[in-house]
Formats: sequence, structure tokens, C-alpha cells
Amino acid sequence: MEQNVFSRIPLRTWNWLGVNEARLPDGLQKITAKGRTATPAVETLEESAAGTDGRDFIKTGTGKAQRFFVAAGETAEKIAVFRKEELAEICAEVAEGGTLCLTCIQLAPEDRAFAGKVRIRAAKDAKVKFTAVEAGASETVTELRIELEGDGSSADVAVAYFGDGERKIDMNYIIVQQGKDTEADMQARGVLKDASDKIFRGALDFRRGSKGSAGREKEEVVLLNEGVRNRSVPLMLSQEDAVNGQHAVSAGRLDRAKWFYLMSRGLDEKAAQKLMAGSLFAPVLERIPDTELQREIMACIEERIADGEV
Repeated sequence: MEQNVFSRIPLRTWNWLGVNEARLPDGLQKITAKGRTATPAVETLEESAAGTDGRDFIKTGTGKAQRFFVAAGETAEKIAVFRKEELAEICAEVAEGGTLCLTCIQLAPEDRAFAGKVRIRAAKDAKVKFTAVEAGASETVTELRIELEGDGSSADVAVAYFGDGERKIDMNYIIVQQGKDTEADMQARGVLKDASDKIFRGALDFRRGSKGSAGREKEEVVLLNEGVRNRSVPLMLSQEDAVNGQHAVSAGRLDRAKWFYLMSRGLDEKAAQKLMAGSLFAPVLERIPDTELQREIMACIEERIADGEV
């Protein structure tokens, strides 16, 4: 079973919590059997897109890792949309003063599995803006690892997720702060309903030498009914004393007072749910540099909120 471990939490906790490792979904194990690795090495990064400017849709579904380099002082905006079962891998390196805006949208069919791994390394004064949406697949396993190696580098991370039916969503997000005066911000926003099962691990890892660095992490989860399983694992590690780290998690049912107010204005129960879910996801969806994708994602979520009982 060890070969099927896709991702691990940076610091192990009690085994009975079931959050120490994430394993590949059964449907994707055959991919690794054909020679693909579930733990790609960033050190072998190819500079295949040096000096990229402007928006670029990453080709997905190829079965090959996507690797690119953002040159010093340049800006790259890349979008990956995953629409079928696959084991995806994206590796990037951002040189000094460069900026990478990477958006990953997962809309795989509901009877398929998806696993995705993103690794990013940032040099001095480099900026990383990462946006993700997990709204498809029957079982989703993802890992994001950003290495803020250079002094003054920064990472701005936001993810939205939606689980319904018996979907399983397993996310492991790690920002490693190595350089001095690095800045990290991580936010996760999700809605769960039916019998969905979700794990979100969010780790800020301050390494020795990261003096003056700051990191913030926040997750907000709305549970539309009893029966869902939500596990939130905020984690803060530090080998330095002169750092500033903050984390918070909020999870619960829709605010009944707000719900009653909306319904008193003529909205039915499902319409009120759609409106409140839309307001929760809005800060993440607004970061997506494609309005058609924004509309597609929200339409998909609203349709599934309206389906079934509360």
C-alpha cells in the first residue's frame, strides 16, 4: 500500500484521525503501475516556458507532467482546467522578482477520480498567486506545495470546494517559508452536503532562517445538512522565533437568522442556500481570470445544491 500514498501531512498526528496520509483513488492506481510517479521531483524542472507573459491555458489530460519557468522580472498567468479522470502534475519555478498567477479548476465527471499535485518554488522577491476550485470527481486527492526560498517572496493561496452525494475531497496544502521576510496567505472556503467527506490540511512551515516572515491561514466551511464528514487540520510549524503566524477554522450549518431573513424576502430554502453559497465562494471565484469559467463553476454548484433534500 505504501506505493499508493500520494501525499503526507508535514507532521504526523494520531492515526485514528485518518489524516496522516492521502492515498491514490483506486481508479488511478493503474496509472502509477504504468510508470508514472505519485511524488514528482521539482529538482528536475525543465525551463520549457521561460519568460512567459500573458494568459496561457495549460494543456491537460496528456498524461505528462506540465513544467515551466517564470524568468526574472516576468509575469506569467496560467490556467489549468481538468475535465476528466487523471493523475495531474504541475511544477513551476519563479525566478527573482517574477510573478506567477496559476489557476487550477477541477470539473471531472462525478463517476471518475482525480489526483493533482502542484509544486512551486519562489526565489527572492518572487510572487505566487494560486487559485483552485475542486468541484468535480467522485474522489479528489490534491497536494499543493509552495517553497518560498528567497527573501521577500510571497504566496497568496485561495481554494474553493464543493462536496455532495458521497464525494470524497482530500486536500493537503503546504507553504514552506525559508527566506527572510516572506509573506504567506492561505484561505479555503467550502460547502458540503449529503454524505460527502472532506479533509483539508493547511500547513504554514516557518523554517530556520525565515526571520521577519508572516503567515495567515483561514478556512470557512458551511455544512448544509447532518451526515457530512468534515475534517479540518490547520497546522503551524516553526523553527524561528521572530515570525508571525495565525490560523483559524470556522465550520457549521448556515446561519439560521440569515436564512430566515432571506426566506422572509421571498426566497425559498434552496434559493437561499444558493445565494449564501455564492457569497461564500465569491472571493475565490473572482480571482479566476476567465468570466466564462466563473459562470460555469457557479452554475454547476447551484444545480447540485438544488438537487436532493436539505
